[in-house]
Amino acid sequence: MERYTDNELVKIKRENKSSWILTTPFLIWITIFFLIPYLIVIFYSILTPGVYDIKFVFSLESWRSAFTQSYMDSMAHSFIMSALTTIITILIGFPVAYVIAKAPKKRQNLYLILIIIPFWTNFIIRIFSWKIFLSSQGILNNLLIHFGFINEPLTLLRTNFAVLLVMVYVYLPYMILPIYSVLDKFNYRLLEASMDLGANEIKSFFKVTLPLSMEGIFAGSILVFIPALGTYIIPQLVGHQSSAFIGQLITFKVKSIPRNWPLASALSFILLILVAIILLTGYNYHKSRSRSNL
Repeated sequence: MERYTDNELVKIKRENKSSWILTTPFLIWITIFFLIPYLIVIFYSILTPGVYDIKFVFSLESWRSAFTQSYMDSMAHSFIMSALTTIITILIGFPVAYVIAKAPKKRQNLYLILIIIPFWTNFIIRIFSWKIFLSSQGILNNLLIHFGFINEPLTLLRTNFAVLLVMVYVYLPYMILPIYSVLDKFNYRLLEASMDLGANEIKSFFKVTLPLSMEGIFAGSILVFIPALGTYIIPQLVGHQSSAFIGQLITFKVKSIPRNWPLASALSFILLILVAIILLTGYNYHKSRSRSNL
């Protein structure tokens, strides 16, 4: 058993005290804005819904309703669409981030500005722009008809395709920037060494570049998947009500008459638990792979 001197013990106590002082504001923030609100959500989920409010009568009916087929289908649909959005943003974002990282330093700033420009416009305005663009009388259909590709307007709006397209557009910068931050620090001499050892460009990419970029891909996946999973505005404006996202159902239960806050609370907490499980699983997998590569 390792023994410490009195001076070392005093130093350790001071360091522990300093760490507590530094983390206290964060713990207070988490408690006030995360822990307490979710305790309220859990409490609301075991109450009885009223017409306009809730009744303080304990019941598990909201939890039984949350696990019915319709809500589970909506949850699965949200997960599938969010996963597809994440995969597509990776497939598009990685090459873009790679090109930016390989570009001269003067051009990198220009490219990054072009990536960030959409953030300068209001989120709702961007979604409405896509709604106008994809409508039956919109720019896209008019161009296709004008050049003779189609004879009548395509049904693009109010489809899963429209939702997926807009989500990829909205969340793509969140994937590009984390991957770029990793690739910008990447030592490209490793690729030269890999090729000197007999690997071709494709093998070097999968054996060297991609594994060393996983940290950025993992961070970008979190930044894309979680907001896409709980999104409300995008499917509400360009999607179809028959394939509603879980965020739409939660909002509907909160604002519609009769209100059902307990069911909305139960669905929100289930979504939180599922996201936490996915994040912990992904983090542990990424951590184990990082250790194995050392």
